[in-house]
Amino acid sequence: MIDISYVELPDRVTHRINLSSILGMISFFSMLFAPAAVEGESYILALALVAACGICAHLAIREEGKRR
Repeated sequence: MIDISYVELPDRVTHRINLSSILGMISFFSMLFAPAAVEGESYILALALVAACGICAHLAIREEGKRR
């Protein structure tokens, strides 16, 4: 039996989801997958991935600037 009565829990949750890092990750992966879509001759998907890369990168930069 483990006694956990001595553990102090924080008053509030300090971990928050960082939206700018999620948008940056989406932008990065869409940038990686766009050439693969061109290789597979799926040009509309490649165009959508390039657009998603630009939009998500722009939103990530704006989100990062809001908190500082």
